Amino acid sequence: MTKIVLITDAWEPQVNGVVTTYNNIIKNLPSVVWCEVIHPNMFKKIQVPGYSEIQFALCSLCEMESILYTDITNRAYFHIATEGPLGIQAKRVLDKFDVPYTTAYHTKFPEFLYEIYKFPKFITKSYLNWFHKKSSLVFVASKSSQEENPQWKTLSIDRGYDHNFEPQERAKNEIPVLLYVGRVSKEKNIDAFCEIDIGPCRKIVVGDGPDKKRLEKKYKNVEFTGYMFASQLAMYYNMADVTVFPSMSDTFGVVILESMACGTPVAGYPVAGPIDQIENGVNGYMSEDLSFAVRKCLEISREKTRESVREKNWEKVAENFYKNIAYK
Repeated sequence: MTKIVLITDAWEPQVNGVVTTYNNIIKNLPSVVWCEVIHPNMFKKIQVPGYSEIQFALCSLCEMESILYTDITNRAYFHIATEGPLGIQAKRVLDKFDVPYTTAYHTKFPEFLYEIYKFPKFITKSYLNWFHKKSSLVFVASKSSQEENPQWKTLSIDRGYDHNFEPQERAKNEIPVLLYVGRVSKEKNIDAFCEIDIGPCRKIVVGDGPDKKRLEKKYKNVEFTGYMFASQLAMYYNMADVTVFPSMSDTFGVVILESMACGTPVAGYPVAGPIDQIENGVNGYMSEDLSFAVRKCLEISREKTRESVREKNWEKVAENFYKNIAYK
């Protein structure tokens, strides 16, 4: 039996791309692999300022060493998924014992922390370079992330979607339905979605987060549903004419792939995430003018959109993850 120890600062009940990615990877690993997850729910936690749904785990170096020591001696594989407090302590322990490990880069923290707290980007970038510099391999979600970080040894392992996200029978909407899915927070640039101007349309925000109350108060014509999952979420993707991905600070955006799997084209900016998935005129459209991108998406075939991602799945992602977690 092969054992993988996954250390992550993001885990259930959080709803984000990190949790989605690793839950699906674990489900699709070979039966000969056992994955143990070291996550925040195992420790005392403190609230992250401004993010009620996120808490940081309080774990000392000695506590992390005690947790990992048996697996170190038994030569398990170690993967550090996040650069938060648990990731830091795991890195320090593994560096101390000169044990190889892989890491992952899921979030553009320099942009994220600057947008939320105005924290200088150069400091965060220096921290990330320190964090990943001893990693045997840094797993990223896209070619864009590889190109943006040539200082690391990276591997793009892509993303998948589950069986809930399939085309369904749908009635033709009287006016276009525009959809945003994801965390409702400042760095996601949801104002840009709410301010799209294509004439009469229905705008729906599926998700929750610290910016929801402000947005609800500001945009009375936009519907806010809260979080939706699995078949409920698929229903919204299928109902929509266009899914809009307004973020400029994501490394991938699993919701782009989920929407396309349902046949719904995606409008976004020409930045990392969208540029790795959207092919203009085929499954979506990218433009600095988000309203223009939405109009172009309304002309795109849902069948072609679905076909463009048919070959993507979590089985391939898990296989790629497992194949490359053995240290070179």
